[in-house]
Amino acid sequence: MKNSKNIFFTLFVLCTLCGFMSGANSREAEIAEIIRGSIKTGNAHTLAGHFERHLELVIDAEQVDFRHVGEGQAELILKNFFKKYPPKDFKYGFQGMASKVRYCTATYQVANGSNFQVYILMRVTDKDYRINTLHFKKE
Repeated sequence: MKNSKNIFFTLFVLCTLCGFMSGANSREAEIAEIIRGSIKTGNAHTLAGHFERHLELVIDAEQVDFRHVGEGQAELILKNFFKKYPPKDFKYGFQGMASKVRYCTATYQVANGSNFQVYILMRVTDKDYRINTLHFKKE
């Protein structure tokens, strides 16, 4: 009888942990899709909704190189960037995760045919993902 209680308890704990982990993965996928959609449509406001209060923003084609910029100013800079370089497509390349940090590379295709390599670094805060670093490098 004692063994069956231990087995039941162990299964309960494993199922609960799996539920939490799958919830985190679905939230991660949801955030990744929101970011992809925001950049693909040039929606700086929605994208800025996922910024940390201060972030690193680099856009080499615009000589933008802020190591510590407020989320509101970053939104305005990106709004102008998307006007000057209207989006055609955005595709993730490599994605990875390490100790409460999620990072990815991507390609931002501009309507005029040029491309930017994009680097995004997100930190996990309060069970959410916040963009800490965003780089656009023209190819």
